Amino acid sequence: MPPDANPAWNEVFFFPLRLPPICDEIQLAILSGTKVLGTATLRLSQISSAGAELEEGTPGFLPCFGPSFLPFYGPRPHPARTSSTDPGVAYRGRVLLELSTHMGPPNGRQKGTIAPEDIARVQRHLPRRRFGLCGVFYSATMVPSGPELLRLELSHGNYGDRSDATCKPAPSVTPHGCPLFDGNHYHYLPWYGDKPVAAVTSSWEDAGHRWDILNLLRATCRRLVSTHG
Repeated sequence: MPPDANPAWNEVFFFPLRLPPICDEIQLAILSGTKVLGTATLRLSQISSAGAELEEGTPGFLPCFGPSFLPFYGPRPHPARTSSTDPGVAYRGRVLLELSTHMGPPNGRQKGTIAPEDIARVQRHLPRRRFGLCGVFYSATMVPSGPELLRLELSHGNYGDRSDATCKPAPSVTPHGCPLFDGNHYHYLPWYGDKPVAAVTSSWEDAGHRWDILNLLRATCRRLVSTHG
């Protein structure tokens, strides 16, 4: 894809999978040439079920996922801003992905295009909403020693990441502080009565309909357990 902050492939890939599989993970990677920008993992044990051997014959289900956004993480794009020995891990993007499993061979198909009506069906369920994330830092102990000033950063995806210029700046970092020796083995940041606060405002797709269903199922499960326990 040419340089684009929001590329859209709208492609479908077919690959064989033998069940039950030997490996439990499906690994995905975002590549720029031969360079790996970020990776993500789907565990078959979390997106499928073999069913239960009960008298009622409880059925299982084949691997399925989405359509939903899958976040990708990888090395920070500017490791020199953190540490030369530990570049850290950063959010590198997300992919709107759907995985479905069908019985039978793929009949030689390896790649295809997604139908326009399927693309429109997914886009209708992606309204955006603004979300706020606020963090209060009460203490920072057992921090590494050294002459460098330290600060903590609160981020949600690319939002709040000071090394990412694609999002608007936000008060997402604590003030710089010099670690002090605690008189024993470790160092700490002298916040005392002034606790730093960081906040991030972000815009994401509204997945409230999924949260509502999940919360309803969890509440029903807890009530059944407490009733029959």
